[in-house]
Amino acid sequence: MDENPPVSLPFVERLSEQLQHVIQILTGAQRTPPRHFKSFLTGTWFGHPLHPALITVPITAWLLTTIFDVLWIIGSGAFAWAARSAEITILLGLLAALGAIVTGLTDWSDTYGAERRVGLYHAAFNAIATLLYLVSSVLRFLYPSGENLPAAVLSLVGLTAVLYAAYLGGDLVFTKGTGVNHTAWEAGSEQYEVVLSEQEVEDDKLYRVTAAGVPVLVLRQREQWYAISATCPHAGAPLDEGMLQGDIVECPWHGSRFCLRDGRVLTGPATVNAPRYDIRVREGQVEVKRQE
Repeated sequence: MDENPPVSLPFVERLSEQLQHVIQILTGAQRTPPRHFKSFLTGTWFGHPLHPALITVPITAWLLTTIFDVLWIIGSGAFAWAARSAEITILLGLLAALGAIVTGLTDWSDTYGAERRVGLYHAAFNAIATLLYLVSSVLRFLYPSGENLPAAVLSLVGLTAVLYAAYLGGDLVFTKGTGVNHTAWEAGSEQYEVVLSEQEVEDDKLYRVTAAGVPVLVLRQREQWYAISATCPHAGAPLDEGMLQGDIVECPWHGSRFCLRDGRVLTGPATVNAPRYDIRVREGQVEVKRQE
């Protein structure tokens, strides 16, 4: 998937493959559809990847922890409330991090090449940050608030690690396109466009056609015609190469399932519906246009 992948250590590749295999087993990715657990973790029900929404909580909580620690330090211990507040926010961050970790690893288990490597480093720095905050929290519990300078230092180092992890996460999304909707820029045709001859089409067979430069998936079942984008929104897979089960097509790469009647995503890891096309037959010609 990467035209110019960076040099990678064989150890990192082997470790990534083994971790992905374990995660796919734990999340039920290798089970038969509908794979409700993985769909829940990826955010199919949410209509948006779940991980980016969850990570804001631990980052915010831990940033507040550092702010409270600084207030305690510059106040020479006079701000006891700041020390207590830091204890609370660090615990909130640790609890919220559990959800962010699970959903993040679930998303990462479907990546390849450079995005998989960067994702592994992203996870590693987040793990380091979480461990530092955990140790910091234990120190705060074991010692009185007036003696928690080492805990504050650990939290500051942890914040540095989590911010760098966030930078890598931004690189994954904005540079490598991990997790973005791969149909978001498909303009489609505003007017009906001929894509097939009716005589060419067989029942229960997927056809990949092009309308206004955009790949479209066409299916005929008896007298019913369906058309959706031929590109899987999750990672850009060609849906015409997927498995057809009734009026449902399964992505050949990661197993997302879409209803051909309306483009609705039924099973993750995809989180958005496939764009739907109006389709009609006129004078023996099959015509499609993008729905608004």
